Amino acid sequence: MARRLDSFPTQNGSRYPWDEWLDGNAWELIPGEDFHSKSTTLRSNAQLQARKRNGRARSRAVTNDGREAVVIQFVRD
Repeated sequence: MARRLDSFPTQNGSRYPWDEWLDGNAWELIPGEDFHSKSTTLRSNAQLQARKRNGRARSRAVTNDGREAVVIQFVRD
């Protein structure tokens, strides 16, 4: 049965470790292991998270040894 809430629930943090991934190093992220969305969605979210940190995210879809990956790197503005 439906129930009325006193307030809208807050989200408990991010699904992904953006502080770690956006530390300035280049990170290779593997679909299904490191993230569970479309690669294009992850790349867009990386841009949004980078803007929150006063920078931008470089990103590229790559294929290494026959497996797909996304490489991201934070660049401070």
